[in-house]
Amino acid sequence: LLTFSRESASSPKTISLNELVLGIEEMLRRLIGERIQLIVSAGTEAGFIHADGGQVEQIIVNLTVNAADAMPEGGELFIETSHVRVDTAFDMQVLAAPPGNYVSLQITDSGTGMTPEVQASMFDPFFTTKEIGKGTGLGLSTVYGIVKQSGAYISFHSTLGLGTTFRVLFPMVDEEAAPELPAPEITSG
Repeated sequence: LLTFSRESASSPKTISLNELVLGIEEMLRRLIGERIQLIVSAGTEAGFIHADGGQVEQIIVNLTVNAADAMPEGGELFIETSHVRVDTAFDMQVLAAPPGNYVSLQITDSGTGMTPEVQASMFDPFFTTKEIGKGTGLGLSTVYGIVKQSGAYISFHSTLGLGTTFRVLFPMVDEEAAPELPAPEITSG
């Protein structure tokens, strides 16, 4: 709720999305269990982003858990990072982002997909398709809040019976673009 309402303290810094994804891969495998095959593809030109690493991990975990829930009989879950250049009107419409260079985080499942009605409400706080007591309805609204707080963009595509893809585009930065600032000096006077 704090993230969604933008009240939480964020600690953005320049990070490699590839390193972050690869760093939590084992945890994700434990979360989804053996019935789901996890395929991680870290793009060689994915680049760096300026974001709070803990919050980006929360995006990945929430989308991964939702994907696993959409595959009760098992399936495949793909997590992919890449460099994306948005430069045409078609790109801007499909990816919901203005022109520029981005680091893309794409999570695709082979699950049940979502109806148009679910798609229309999925980012709403407390909206859930799970039975009472099984979910809070805060996962995707938290993802949406973090994405917006990070200055990123989110898009999705879902087809009933075939699965869902979420793509988060983080503005790409140079590795040195946002250097860590030293703690301010405190002087007595």
